[in-house]
Amino acid sequence: MEGKETGRRVLDMSLKAGASQCEVFSIEARTSSVYVDDCIPKITDTKIEYGIGLKFVMGQKVGYTSSTLLSEGPSDVVARAKSMATVSSEDSRFSSLPEPKKVSGRYDRFLDRPTAEADGVTLLDSTMEVVNSAVCPEVTVPNGVLRASTVETSIVNSLGVDSSSKSTLVFGYFTAKSESLGKVGEGVQRCWSRSLRSIDFSRVGAELQRNALDVLKAEAFKDKWSDIVAVLVPSEGSQMLGALVGSAASGENINNRSSPWTDRIGDRIGDESLTVLDNGLSKLGMLSSVVDDEGVPSRLTRIVDKGMLKSYFFDSYNAHTLNVSPTGNGMRRQARDVHGLFTSPAKCSQTTLEVPAGERSPEDVISEIDKGVYIEHFAWPQVNALAGTFSNEIRNARLIEKGELTKNIKYALLVGNLYESLKKPVYVCSDTEVHDKTVMPTLGFSGTELVGQQ
Repeated sequence: MEGKETGRRVLDMSLKAGASQCEVFSIEARTSSVYVDDCIPKITDTKIEYGIGLKFVMGQKVGYTSSTLLSEGPSDVVARAKSMATVSSEDSRFSSLPEPKKVSGRYDRFLDRPTAEADGVTLLDSTMEVVNSAVCPEVTVPNGVLRASTVETSIVNSLGVDSSSKSTLVFGYFTAKSESLGKVGEGVQRCWSRSLRSIDFSRVGAELQRNALDVLKAEAFKDKWSDIVAVLVPSEGSQMLGALVGSAASGENINNRSSPWTDRIGDRIGDESLTVLDNGLSKLGMLSSVVDDEGVPSRLTRIVDKGMLKSYFFDSYNAHTLNVSPTGNGMRRQARDVHGLFTSPAKCSQTTLEVPAGERSPEDVISEIDKGVYIEHFAWPQVNALAGTFSNEIRNARLIEKGELTKNIKYALLVGNLYESLKKPVYVCSDTEVHDKTVMPTLGFSGTELVGQQ
């Protein structure tokens, strides 16, 4: 990788310029995209990016800067980073950059070569599979995007870290509009994978159509149901649980004592059916790599095991502050877009949060629920990670009554506290899917409230 050689030169220049420690992160990214407008693929493009990020340390003063090196040279970057370190305040918590550790596995372990070699025609064919499977007399596809990326990163630091990673990422987002007899509905489908071949694009389109048509049948919910079970499909439940655990188990929040899980290792925080892993080596995860974005080897960290809090996750800064080992969670990478990652230093963040699949299908779980709601789409699934509270608008759902799916509903709120729901029975289904930074199945949460228009 040419960027690694540039990184080594910048590293040497930084040490000669007076850095006590320094780190250079470099990235080469290539993304091909197809954009859909009114059922027609109207734009295709390929974006290629190279950039470096330099962390320049002087004692306990840290400066960070980045560059594409298109309009300036390495010496300019070093001078700017040194200037920023000089004027910065001392950070009493900073002790050291990470030291080198043995890395297992090839640097391209998470690269899918056919995806890396895919051209615009391949992406266009896949995109049209979605559109053609979704469109019918009542349904159109107003917009969508499918992109495939190849990203190669390297991290070198003055303590001897010298690591690389190369991987692929596919992300798709499509919306549908349905219209019949004066009624209008919507559908949304997203897909993630490291391989184009692993995505059933016809199925994505069929689900997009079904979502949009279901909304046409939905009626505004006008009742109020308390203490019910909410069964959330992977796209919705994973966003809520992922946001909660990603915040509560973060070493940065533990370090700042701003997490409800501070000082609670060994405590029961959830139902025994719940296990949550942070897996930097996940076979399905979008952020999987042999090393994190500081060069620390990736690993699997068991956060929650059968309802018991077992661990937090740490980048090197917060690990050193608390005198523990980093867990490979110094992250820059994102699951939707690989560009611009060099512009900011690594921060403490989840890799891939996994909930191991259960043994029962969503249908089996629903058959056991006397009163509840099966939710396929929120306006935006959110949760207050500090308090655990949520109040999410439902756009597409079905009521569960005596073990059966009944009326289609919309325009209702699902209200509750996710920390409290985790302590009650949690239903973990068998249909695992990849969504953003998570790999999770359909999940059912107890003790929620369904509030309709009064």
